[in-house]
Amino acid sequence: MSRTTASDRIIYIGECIDNNDPMGLGRIRAVLKTENTADREISVNESIGVVEKWTSKDPFVVRPLLPLFIHTSPKKTEYVHLFYSNPDDKANRDKFYVGGVFSSLTNINQEPYNSAVSQSNLGSRNISPKQLRNPESGIEFNKKNQGVYSIPDDISIDGRGSADIVVKNDTVLLRAGKFNVEPTPNVYPLANDNRSFLQLTKYNKKTTYGTPEELYKFNYKHKAVKFLVEYNVINPDNNSNTYTGAIYIYTLTPNEKTGTQNLGLNSNVENEKNLYQKFEFLGITVNEITSLVNKILVGISEEMIPNLSDITTSVTPLGPFKLPGGRTQVFPYYFRPQPSLYNKLKSETSQTNEKLFVANLMTGIKTIESDPTGGYGLVYDQSKRGDVPFTPEKEMVIPENEVLINNTASILGGDYLYFLSHKSTKKSTGKIDLSDTIYGINEFTLSDEIEPKTSSIVRGEELVELLNLVVQFVIGHVHPYHGMVPDSTSVNGVTSDKLLEELRNANEKILNKYIRIN
Repeated sequence: MSRTTASDRIIYIGECIDNNDPMGLGRIRAVLKTENTADREISVNESIGVVEKWTSKDPFVVRPLLPLFIHTSPKKTEYVHLFYSNPDDKANRDKFYVGGVFSSLTNINQEPYNSAVSQSNLGSRNISPKQLRNPESGIEFNKKNQGVYSIPDDISIDGRGSADIVVKNDTVLLRAGKFNVEPTPNVYPLANDNRSFLQLTKYNKKTTYGTPEELYKFNYKHKAVKFLVEYNVINPDNNSNTYTGAIYIYTLTPNEKTGTQNLGLNSNVENEKNLYQKFEFLGITVNEITSLVNKILVGISEEMIPNLSDITTSVTPLGPFKLPGGRTQVFPYYFRPQPSLYNKLKSETSQTNEKLFVANLMTGIKTIESDPTGGYGLVYDQSKRGDVPFTPEKEMVIPENEVLINNTASILGGDYLYFLSHKSTKKSTGKIDLSDTIYGINEFTLSDEIEPKTSSIVRGEELVELLNLVVQFVIGHVHPYHGMVPDSTSVNGVTSDKLLEELRNANEKILNKYIRIN
């Protein structure tokens, strides 16, 4: 890569050696760093007398290129960009500067020249500073850094510390104290929720809220299903009306798919099924299949599958068969036809006889005879009910409505808010003295002068509540006899004890000591 020669250069690099312009015009004194003359210029600077500095005899005075109304003077030792009206005559007084670059946002309070150029060709070594944001998403790596620095699409004026002004599309944000702990090299500061701020915003909608409504929600007591019982017939379409198949008992791997909230007739849980017991039958009738399945379901509920020989001997094993763990370990369980059998009922290619057989078989399989639905279902507990129990919970719901309408808001926030009028005087303490505060009010003045001469602001609605209580007591009070004190309870139910309690609480409930006026 070719190097820039002196004749090609349009921007020169310098170092600020003084910014204390006695004229207040934003001028600085700077030495040129790009032509190996800095040492000589610093020597010359040291030879200049105090009287000659900042005068026409001072060769280091540089004027700001930006208008005077934008004050961005660099600090001493910081990097600056220098512009010369005649680069061949750098002693010419028509030379200007623009503030320089920084190697990291964590260094903007003050960064010496040698550090600022570390990311340029002039840097003796290029050290990669820590990144604030992910270069792909544009989102801060640390969520707690979000909002501290303006995003690229917004416009901002940033101070060297925790204050800035951010201009968004429809918002102007003035902030101070956006972080508490000053940043250190490569350590980005954390956002401070308690910053002081003024926000002016135009919104394009307005959210309104209706009267609170009392509603109930149901908290269902869902559980993991312990057992799955499936039955299957491999020859549903035959002329002899004798059928062969099996009844399967599976344990289920507990997860979201096998909970009572999700497991159903069509649930695919093939990967969660673990075969626990299999009963095979051969050449029996529909009624015998129905009886076998129902008896096995009853046996699971009683943790003992009985001998099945009273229904048919064409089943293996005959039983009895005990389930381990007690009754609390078998509930809830679910029963259904195997998917291959149930699909015959739904498939358009199935024979009519097959569909009739499956429908007839499912109709008779149920744990409670009065159930209108047969063939499948949940057995939640010993009552053999299929519904998951629930408890109703009352909650207040406030209706919300969004209206598309332009509206504006001014929002002022901080730990303490003070609203001061130059024309207002608090009689008990006198007028606030704001002399010598034109460039800002320090903390001592705030605590020593302003705080004691201001009063807490009143919460309007809470004050109306208290006044209404007083009025109700006055209107409704009664005397037991002429000349005697009124009863402690008025006819409308307001008691003197309640009134006194509200008055005692007024300092906290009605007055806001953190928002003050004079």
